[in-house]
Amino acid sequence: MTCCSKTPEPAQVVNTKVVLPSQAALVSVQPIGSTTAEVIVKLTSVIKPTDWRLTAQTASGTVLALNSVEEQVYDPFSLTIFRLSDLNPGQTYTLRLGFRYNQKDSLTLERTYTHTTYNPWKRLAQLPFNSGDFTGSIVSFVSDLDRTGSTVQVTRYVDAETWQRALFNYQLNTWYDYTPPYLTLRRGLIEYVLYYHNVDRSYFYGMGYQTDDLFPGKYIYSRDLYAIFPAGGSRVFPYYQGEDGEVVYFTTTEWAFFLTNNGSPAMRGIYAQFDQEARAPLPEKPGVMATFSLGETGYVVNQVLGSQPHLFAYDSQKDTWTRKADFPGTQRSRGTGFSVNGKGYFGLGTANDQRGLRDIWQYDPATDKWQYLTDYPGEGNRYLVVWSGPKRAYLGWGYESQTEVGSSSHRLVGCTDFWEFVP
Repeated sequence: MTCCSKTPEPAQVVNTKVVLPSQAALVSVQPIGSTTAEVIVKLTSVIKPTDWRLTAQTASGTVLALNSVEEQVYDPFSLTIFRLSDLNPGQTYTLRLGFRYNQKDSLTLERTYTHTTYNPWKRLAQLPFNSGDFTGSIVSFVSDLDRTGSTVQVTRYVDAETWQRALFNYQLNTWYDYTPPYLTLRRGLIEYVLYYHNVDRSYFYGMGYQTDDLFPGKYIYSRDLYAIFPAGGSRVFPYYQGEDGEVVYFTTTEWAFFLTNNGSPAMRGIYAQFDQEARAPLPEKPGVMATFSLGETGYVVNQVLGSQPHLFAYDSQKDTWTRKADFPGTQRSRGTGFSVNGKGYFGLGTANDQRGLRDIWQYDPATDKWQYLTDYPGEGNRYLVVWSGPKRAYLGWGYESQTEVGSSSHRLVGCTDFWEFVP
């Protein structure tokens, strides 16, 4: 399926009326050879060349050369691409980015990188966005069997009056503008696809939440859902009947299952033909959850502050939950889950001290074991947009929990990078 009959225009910046401060960010570090790595710095268009500096050094303090090889200019920002050489596999290096934030405060960011020859990541085109809510949803348009013409779509809340949908074409490695869904503007829009009898494709969207300036910190949760079939669109009745709150979900072939972060253990299922029913509750009280699906089994990684994340498997045919092996990595919140080629993946998020994490772990359902696989090379570590396919996954956007060297304070920075993951 192609996005349209004629060549569309590349995606344009939607100005959020927010004046961007002068700032820099270390977007990504990834291996590109046995002894080399690519490092990318993102600079807002108002920052001066004399207002930032990037350095790299070994564990013993030896300074390494960083060679600038390319600059890519977008409207609200630019990317400077460096090459880091003379690296040894298994060795850890420290990169430091110092800059004058908003032409006032001097900040220094630090990121460690362990060089490896294994790289399942491919850097894709950045979105030319400057600000806004990057917690959109991503939906595949076509079969994953042939990625030559693959396209994926992402919806982004910009502000109370505007949102934008962008369509990514893999063959052209370009983002295009696409018509946003006809729906009341909201944050946290949910989008997913179900297949009735493994054939009829149904695209669902809706729910999310709104805010009101008169009631700071309060959320108005939407319960409406809409579906688009090959023959046309329809409103889903009844509306979502679960509890109010931030929902997470996983899908099987014909069902979508919803749970509520930090809510009750109750779970609801919505069928491809709109039937809605209560299903077996999660066996413990939810914290912040991450999900992925493998066939007709859904998996929930329950992240509860102060304890190791628990993994539960839900058999959608038997309506039963089974406790699986606990996640062995660092305790965290806001981790991300996805699946590729019969394996589950979980990682990213933030540690209990709000330090950003980028480790990705693989879960094998055949052995019920976890193993560390790779680090996410991109910038974000919270609220990433993720799409899982049979052979690959797409990850990107989200926010970086940015911590200054020598300080315990942190801030969330919106990210625009996008990656393909093929383990």
